[in-house]
Amino acid sequence: MRAGLIGTLLFFAAGGVAFAQSGGQMAVPASPSNQTYNIPAGSKDQSVMILTRDIKPGASAGPHIHHGVEMCEVISGTMEIYRAGQKPEVVRAGGSFVIPRETPHDAKTIGNDVAHLSITYVIDKGTAPRTPVAASLVP
Repeated sequence: MRAGLIGTLLFFAAGGVAFAQSGGQMAVPASPSNQTYNIPAGSKDQSVMILTRDIKPGASAGPHIHHGVEMCEVISGTMEIYRAGQKPEVVRAGGSFVIPRETPHDAKTIGNDVAHLSITYVIDKGTAPRTPVAASLVP
């Protein structure tokens, strides 16, 4: 029993040394759809929310803003993203997009499949996850 415990400890210690010697890089490379967002120094306290959402074919999320940043990966299906003042962006399964702070936007599922999304919000602590806006962004 003691030998098993010592063996386990040595295994994890060796793994930690190997990880440190690799420069802290993971064995699995980062996906090309990874998004990075740096919270500016002096910002308000932030909350992080991670959730999934399914949007039916032809359905829209409704125009809204976030008091922070939205980072989203399309797990399945196809979405068309509408940001105020920009051309629509089509994002297919495996793709991702970022919505900057307080940018009016909307998203609509295109095609015949439900869009399954993995969403991360980094928003000002104490604010609602989304705030509806009157803008009509979907043509």
